[in-house]
Amino acid sequence: MILNGINNKKILFKTVLMDSWYVTQRLMALMDSLGKNYYFPLKSNPAC
Repeated sequence: MILNGINNKKILFKTVLMDSWYVTQRLMALMDSLGKNYYFPLKSNPAC
């Protein structure tokens, strides 16, 4: 969805704010590769 917004819809943005439900290492790596700032609350992991 983010790549569609950038490539097809030409939406300009610098920062992504997202709920912890959607946070993945892959998504954070994508934001880094695109040079975007991102703010995600981290999920707690009671198993650790």
